Amino acid sequence: MSQQRITYWDVARGLAILLVIFYHVPLYLCICHPAAAALVAPHVEAGTYILPFFMPVFFIISGCFTKTDKNYGQFLWGDTKHLLLIGLLLSFVNVLIQSAGLRDMGAVRWFFTSLFSKHALDLIFSNWFVSAIFFARQIFYGIDRLSSWLSKSRQWLYWLFLFALLVGVAIGGILLEPHAPLNDRWYYCQGLVFAVYIAFGKLLKTFPVNKWWLLGTGCLYVLLMLFARLNDLSTLEYGMENISFTLAHWPFYLLLALTGSALLIAISQFINRFAPLEFIGRHSLVFYIPQGGILLVTATLLGRWFLPDTTADVWFYIVLMWIVALIGLSLLSLLRDKIHSLFHRPSLL
Repeated sequence: MSQQRITYWDVARGLAILLVIFYHVPLYLCICHPAAAALVAPHVEAGTYILPFFMPVFFIISGCFTKTDKNYGQFLWGDTKHLLLIGLLLSFVNVLIQSAGLRDMGAVRWFFTSLFSKHALDLIFSNWFVSAIFFARQIFYGIDRLSSWLSKSRQWLYWLFLFALLVGVAIGGILLEPHAPLNDRWYYCQGLVFAVYIAFGKLLKTFPVNKWWLLGTGCLYVLLMLFARLNDLSTLEYGMENISFTLAHWPFYLLLALTGSALLIAISQFINRFAPLEFIGRHSLVFYIPQGGILLVTATLLGRWFLPDTTADVWFYIVLMWIVALIGLSLLSLLRDKIHSLFHRPSLL
């Protein structure tokens, strides 16, 4: 049973990463070729239908595997090693791809100048996803331990304290976000808001839900999205720089995130085993962080041959950027596996 759960969680992460790339490809096309923005607009619009859940699902999955029974020093070191240090290394790989592809080493010089300066923390936390999930996990650890202490081993009281405290923290993050500097919105405010998703992940692990119930909950996402579109609700952004993301919008956005995540997890349970998706899921950070460099370089180099000034050109750009990104990120993941095996060879003694 445990092997089955590990398998479909990898599939879920793999599907989510593919959706992330699906959303980012047209955005990078617009960044590199602003004149084609009108032609790319329908593709960007399509991405907003999946935007509410394709990142929250990673926080929910994290909650399924978060263990708070270890001391905080061990917990913090594990997150520092597997999120911050690996994220920093992959951020350098991203910068290196951009510098080599565009033949401009300025980004590499900027990276090391920032790393060995007073702005080092800004660089370490510069990746939105890594910083948000890192801080969300630290917040969840503290509140989880506090809830356990307050509940005196009564399970229903534990869950009541856990969600009440996390919702309070999320409300604080939403209220703070418009007044916080941009970096603080990324580092802290998003961690405050998204910590509650980790609790939903732990809830899902503690009380497993049948895949048909998950699918039924996921179908509600379609109806909610239809409702949002018909009523022109502006709740389809994360709120990092979107002032319309307010306390009044958050409950509906939370519902979108949870129902959309349920749909993706249900699909993953039906698939259960599919080697390419499992591979992507196991290397989710490798597929997530360096993709920006690959997409930026691909779109820029394509623009030296021809500009996307027709609908057919835009489709060609998008398909080719997809293919190059998946091949490039797969090769990086295989390289990562090779390096990992060199340092973790079994002892012959």
